[in-house]
Amino acid sequence: MKILAISGSLRASNNTALLCAVARLAPADIGVELYRDLVNLPLFNPDIEATDPPVVACLRARLIAVDAVIIASPEYAHGVTGALKNALDWCSRTHKLSFWTYKMSLADR
Repeated sequence: MKILAISGSLRASNNTALLCAVARLAPADIGVELYRDLVNLPLFNPDIEATDPPVVACLRARLIAVDAVIIASPEYAHGVTGALKNALDWCSRTHKLSFWTYKMSLADR
């Protein structure tokens, strides 16, 4: 089983540490990879959506290739971080991929 772990924090936070621990403690037959390009995603813009920026295309491809997604995010103003919301916006805008088709766990720390 392959899992992509996404931290909603752009810094070395408890959320990132939690996901690193999950990757370290996962059984040998479960690969957990930490997504580290959240900071590199451009702000979502429908006008450039058709050009599919390379970092966005890479995230979408990685999401399609995994069996599950784990997200750990701090709470900002009763929601997830802007950086994580931006990633969700990019990835929910394609017919090939929707976060809602995956079994997902969301941790709030």
